[in-house]
Amino acid sequence: MDGKNILKIKNIILGLALLSTVSLSGQNALQEPNVRVRAIASDPGTIRLRWAPANPGAWSDGIKYGYTIERYTLIKDSIYQPQPDKAILKQSLKPVPLSGWEKPSEESDYAAVIAQAIYGDDFELSNTSSTVGQIINQSNELNQRFATSIFMAEYDFKAAQLAGWAYIDPSTDEKNQYLYRVILERPRKQPGDTAVVFLGYKDRQELPEPLELNAIWGNEHVMLFWNYELLSSVYHSYHVERKSSADHSFIRITTLPVTAMGENKQLIFYTDSLPDNETTFSYRVIGITGFGEEGVPSDTISGTGIKTVSCVPNIYAGSFIAKNQAHLFWQFDCPEPGLIEKLIVKRSSTVDGDYEILKDNISVEARNTDLEIHTDVNYVKLFAVNKNGVETASFPFSLNQVDSIPPAVPLGLEVNVDSTAVAHLRWTANTESDLRGYRILRAFTPDGEKSSITSGFLPDNQYTDTLSLEMGNEKVYYALTAVDMHYNESQACETVEAVKPNNVTPPAPRFTGYEVKGDGKVVLSWMTDDSRQDIDYRLVRISSDGKRDTVFNGNEKIRTFTDETDRSGTYEYTVIAKNKTNRKETVSPQPISVSVHVTGSGKTVSGFYAFVDTEARYIELSWRKHPEATSYMLYKKAGDKPVVFWKEVSASVNRLTDEVVFPDTDYEYTIVYSPQSGGTSKAKTIKVHY
Repeated sequence: MDGKNILKIKNIILGLALLSTVSLSGQNALQEPNVRVRAIASDPGTIRLRWAPANPGAWSDGIKYGYTIERYTLIKDSIYQPQPDKAILKQSLKPVPLSGWEKPSEESDYAAVIAQAIYGDDFELSNTSSTVGQIINQSNELNQRFATSIFMAEYDFKAAQLAGWAYIDPSTDEKNQYLYRVILERPRKQPGDTAVVFLGYKDRQELPEPLELNAIWGNEHVMLFWNYELLSSVYHSYHVERKSSADHSFIRITTLPVTAMGENKQLIFYTDSLPDNETTFSYRVIGITGFGEEGVPSDTISGTGIKTVSCVPNIYAGSFIAKNQAHLFWQFDCPEPGLIEKLIVKRSSTVDGDYEILKDNISVEARNTDLEIHTDVNYVKLFAVNKNGVETASFPFSLNQVDSIPPAVPLGLEVNVDSTAVAHLRWTANTESDLRGYRILRAFTPDGEKSSITSGFLPDNQYTDTLSLEMGNEKVYYALTAVDMHYNESQACETVEAVKPNNVTPPAPRFTGYEVKGDGKVVLSWMTDDSRQDIDYRLVRISSDGKRDTVFNGNEKIRTFTDETDRSGTYEYTVIAKNKTNRKETVSPQPISVSVHVTGSGKTVSGFYAFVDTEARYIELSWRKHPEATSYMLYKKAGDKPVVFWKEVSASVNRLTDEVVFPDTDYEYTIVYSPQSGGTSKAKTIKVHY
């Protein structure tokens, strides 16, 4: 097959407007990845992999050098394997030769486009009338080849296999869980050239049905729309199927799948023409995954076309004639009055709010009506309802009663001052429908006159006030009032006292004891000030060569710590106390000097610690870098749940934060490293109660 004549790129490339949404997920990395991977367990014995280069350079190198696929059996029969079985499934996986694309290109436009991108002598979008086509044609040809081929591979799994971006592993066991590594085999490795994904058959989930299918029925047409964003990680596009009241089954009406267009990708829209407004039509949609799978159909939505009426009523006058009694006047000129069934008056407390029925079944011939209204602030609309139930509305009209009654006194004021002297105020919201807002009052003495600190009226029931730490007052006093739309103001609520943070330099911490244990472990304890919650404590270790390491960070509740060194020698320890507010520090006056002896083999990660912060809701892990490590792999166990692979990080990383934690739960973390000689190190495990 001649590379110039594989196939002209067809108008389907106009779908490149969606390129910004095409991404494969599957790893946590600190640097920008060059390869992204994901996987599914399609049946008890098979796992499918899909990956994609993330930039033009990785794309061209992948074509030239290929990919290696490795599999590690990390969980066998629900048991973690410290020495996982390794299998090299494929080496130097590259696109098939040009001759292998001829038949697939005849059967699939997507395969033809990918082949043209990889092997074609030239590459240019066939339609540049769209803004997206013009922009892409202005970029260089390599970017066009990369972006177009990756996009097309999302729609054709077989074509992705031919391009060397997909692989089927048929040799898996449904009882096991595997770690797959997809490696871009460049002669000189770059950060981000390896992508990982962890999966087993037990992780398989059934494909969901599309969500929130709705329809707007018009004159001999219908516009369908459904939620794209919620299932965008599962389905990249959809097919639409239709059935009339005379049909026995649904018929697919989309030749090519449809997807979200433009910058707002929350919804997908599809418009279908109807032959008439009498026949009932039913619709459903079916999602398509990047692995070529079709999901279950959505719920069915049915209806008929609706002949629209464009005439709109106009309210020109209205007023209150007595307490809770108003009168409304309008004009309504309609060329087809026989299509209008009735008029309805609806009201809302705000001009853009939800309008509820105030008076129903008003005659089409009427041009005024009496209304009973018990609210002070009102916006009313007049709706004309046609025979099909479709409404057309007038512009909002304001009807307000005279009011001289102030709102209720606000309740439930609470004030919390954080360590940076920012006061956070919250209170129970008033329920008046005509509420304009609140005024905040503040004083610096218990009996001082309070003044307003807000220039306008606060619409919400919360406020933040920044206080000065330089002023001598230790306490601040707050109150607030409520104001309605007629500027009637309530009495001030009960005064609330708030204490400013302490700005005093912390006292010097002192050691209370220490103990040197075997294999490089030193247990140290010190005194803290229970009354000072604004102080952080830091334990610093100084080696004989002058190197300083912070081995512990904590608060006033923690008074002991076990340090673990990885080499013999003499070490000096000191404790530093720091005020969170003004950052002033004091150092323990009498440091402790100890000699330790280490006999371990050094084949595990040393200094593996966990710090628990229940206020910020995270667990921070840290460890000492091992000189032989090329990467670190971490595993996590929560409560009685099985061990799962958590993250793989590069050798330059020695600190991670786990924010997916729950109170009163025991966690177990395991770390191993991959040495330069291959294989994995012995595991080091720590247990933490959160």
